Amino acid sequence: MIDFISLVGCRPSECHALTWNDIKQKNDRLYIRFNKAYSQGILLPHTKTHETRLFPVNKQLKTLINTMATVENKHNLIFPSVSLGYVNQKTFNRRYWKVVVQGLIDDGVLEKALRSYSLRHSFITRLIREGFDIATVARLSGNSTEMICKHYLASKEQFEVPEL
Repeated sequence: MIDFISLVGCRPSECHALTWNDIKQKNDRLYIRFNKAYSQGILLPHTKTHETRLFPVNKQLKTLINTMATVENKHNLIFPSVSLGYVNQKTFNRRYWKVVVQGLIDDGVLEKALRSYSLRHSFITRLIREGFDIATVARLSGNSTEMICKHYLASKEQFEVPEL
């Protein structure tokens, strides 16, 4: 699930609601459909922005999807909880995320604790730094360009000023 969120930049609530039926073939391309969310014990019939988006699957993501185990569950979830239901984000953060992050801090890999939502921020920042325009990143991540600029872009700590 962590690798998946890192590669698509979706909100955790959107990831928790994904089913195998949300992987769609359209012409020659594979897509992931984000059209619902699972938050605070409720399956919402929409995303945070109330928009459905199709995320194009690249080779790296396709490899990940092909290697993921299919666990039979009544909702056909891609990422079911241990009890085969929807993942509770608060429980996931407490039992798994914080434990791993604290271990990384103790090992000197991270300077400070990061929330699991940081995966989304990192995805958006990476795309911008790779040269994707903000409008495309906004469409892929299900945000407005204003939200991208206001909340997601991280400034570089060190950089060289180019010659003009």
